Formats: sequence, structure tokens, C-alpha cells
Amino acid sequence: MDAVIVAAGEGKRLRPATRNTPKCLLPIGGKPLIEYSLGILEERGVERIGFVVGYLKDRIIEALGPQYTYISNPFYAFTNDMASLWLAKQFIGSNDFMYLHSDLLYHPRILMMTMESDAEIALAVEKKDCDKEAMKVVEDGGYLVESSKEIPLTKAFGEWTGIAKFTNAGWRKYFFEVEQLLAEGDFNAYDTKAMTRLAQKEKSIKIIPFQGLPFIEIDNAEDFKEANDKLAGLPASPDLRSEGL
Repeated sequence: MDAVIVAAGEGKRLRPATRNTPKCLLPIGGKPLIEYSLGILEERGVERIGFVVGYLKDRIIEALGPQYTYISNPFYAFTNDMASLWLAKQFIGSNDFMYLHSDLLYHPRILMMTMESDAEIALAVEKKDCDKEAMKVVEDGGYLVESSKEIPLTKAFGEWTGIAKFTNAGWRKYFFEVEQLLAEGDFNAYDTKAMTRLAQKEKSIKIIPFQGLPFIEIDNAEDFKEANDKLAGLPASPDLRSEGL
């Protein structure tokens, strides 16, 4: 199985830390944030990994090296993760793949559960009480109904983590919805907007819920501090198992 990691954004909410450093390279527990995801993926046999890069892309390429494929999003200032994933279409081809945002720190089991799902599309969702900024999820019978930040807190099942698995069949369906949104000029849409459109047509996006497993999406200075507090003083490792995460 392959993996696509979207890492094109500017990380504006983390400035000044991201003024000269891409968010995925910010230090967490003594090493760049993205190395945790890379270690988890590679421990599980994912060898072919594509990065969609934009903001400070040369810094990412220099830091991570030539063993990965880099896909440029020259429109990163005007687009979002949905458009970045669309740009990876040639890299994806007809393969099944894991899809990840690049600003995540998480327990390896979250990725493993998602990877092992037999659904056409599987979304890792943390079941919890959400805040207003969370990418909230509404589910029915274990399948996605809707995902957006605008969902009322009382309706939310939990928060989508930015970790998903696509089979080739699921990708083709999702890709159609993405192209429709892009054709409509919705270049700055979140990836979940296309997921919601697909979910309104059929039950093909399965929710993989979890609770009690460490997960942080690092969007702002508070998230950054929390992540470092959890890993401060602990040895760097390929994944988070030795830290008890």
C-alpha cells in the first residue's frame, strides 16, 4: 500500500514558528513532527510515500531526502487539502493508499485500524465532545453522513483526524466529487466537503472510531506546546510505542 501526505499549507496559526519552517518540520520531542508519521507508515510496510508540498517546499525536500516522491502545489496560498490531494492523482494511479495530513501526532494503532478496514473509504474519527474549530463528523450506522466545522456541537459524533484509507474504488468515487467541486470554482474546499457530497449519495465512507488513544492535530501554539509537553525528555523513536503513545 502507498501513502499520500499533504504538506503544502503555510501554517499561519503557528507563526512566527512557521515563518521560516514548514509546520511538518517543527520539532516535537526532539525531532521533526512528520518523522513520527513516516516511522509509523514505514513500520507497517508502506514504502512508497508521496508528499504534496507548496509553502517552503525546498525545506521539506532537503530535510526528508530523495526517497520520497514530491508533488508540487504551486497554488497552495489559494487552495486547501482537497486540491492538494487532487494534484497527487498521477502518483496514486490505481493503487490503494493511506491519506494523511502532515500535522498529526498519534498512536500507531489509529493508523493500523484504519489501514486494516475493508471499506472503500475509511476515516479515523476520535469519538469525543468537539470544540467549534474541530472538523466534526456526523455518522449513521458506522458510515459518514457529513463532516465540516459548521456542524452543531450537539450533533457531532467526534472529530475527523486527517487519517484515511482509500481503495481504488473509493478513490474513483471521491475523485469524481473533487473534480466537480473544482469545476465549480471551489478551490479552497476542505477534503471533507467532497467526502460529504459522496456520503449523501451512498454509504461508502466508513467511520473507524477510537477513544483513549493519544491524538493531536497541531494547528496553533497551544497544540504545539501540548505535543511537546507529552514527549519532552523522551527518546526519539521510529514511532510512538516506546513513549507509551
